[in-house]
Amino acid sequence: MNKLSSWIQSESFKTKIYPEAQRVVAVIVFTIIYGIGVSWFLEASAVPLYTGGIPGIGQLVRDAMFVWFNIDVGPRFLGVFVLIMNIPILLLGWFGVSHRFTIHSLISILLQALILSWFPVVNMGLEGVEHAFAAAVLGGLLIGIGAGGALRYGTSTGGLDIVAQYYSFKKGKSVGFISMILNVSMALMGAMIVGGKVGPSGLIVSGGVIASYTVIRIIVSTIMTDRMHTSYQFLSVDIITSTPQVLVDEILHKVYRGVTLVKVEGAFSKHEKTLIYVVISAYELLTLVQLVKQVDPDAFVVTRPVKNVFGNFKRKTIA
Repeated sequence: MNKLSSWIQSESFKTKIYPEAQRVVAVIVFTIIYGIGVSWFLEASAVPLYTGGIPGIGQLVRDAMFVWFNIDVGPRFLGVFVLIMNIPILLLGWFGVSHRFTIHSLISILLQALILSWFPVVNMGLEGVEHAFAAAVLGGLLIGIGAGGALRYGTSTGGLDIVAQYYSFKKGKSVGFISMILNVSMALMGAMIVGGKVGPSGLIVSGGVIASYTVIRIIVSTIMTDRMHTSYQFLSVDIITSTPQVLVDEILHKVYRGVTLVKVEGAFSKHEKTLIYVVISAYELLTLVQLVKQVDPDAFVVTRPVKNVFGNFKRKTIA
């Protein structure tokens, strides 16, 4: 028991094993949330609602096969499609984003395929056309939480998230915005393919209705993705501490960010302290705050959003 306790308290466990386990748990939990949003809400709607990424493309292909060729590809199609189509995208993630990011994405893709095609679906009572708005909003909410939450922990739900992450890393753009541009085209394609024809649900729905509800889904998902995922938003952090040298060494070697030191004095206590100023990517905040608490629990920390950063500031891969 003492050995287990010592191992848990060890530096190796805290810096390597625990963060990795946290990411794996995060990708599992957020993929389940994402999958429920698609299967229980979007797929249950009488009005065709399209998710983003590879599953959304799979929905388009499936519906096109039904409308154009009267071929029902069956309930397992989406899962198989997700697995096959993600292979080249995983290669892009491996060489263009990071190895760990891609491995975590692979875990998500496998779980996502299982949820979309093999897990039981709970009937939420949203089959009617009158419930399409609720299905779009609730499904979009869960999809945004799933995709954004996975990205926040340095993972992804795979597919076009990897493409968006790759472009975001290269250009510094919002992942949610990039995903929205990619996904709006799917809404329009879905409207053109199924609109005014008998779809898989057996109903005839106009293309305008399909596009409108899918755009609502996209807006909700985009907002939630950007709320959850903050890798390419920046923060300036002021840390007032009485143990600056130890804390600076930890920041330099564990967060890998440069710092600026300013001597300050407490107006009430008259004690001299040091203000540590550092600019970080927002996803690094949790690591920085944990580090400060370990070194100086009495430190005073203030964060502020930063719109742009110029100069020697490295954008890092998120995992």
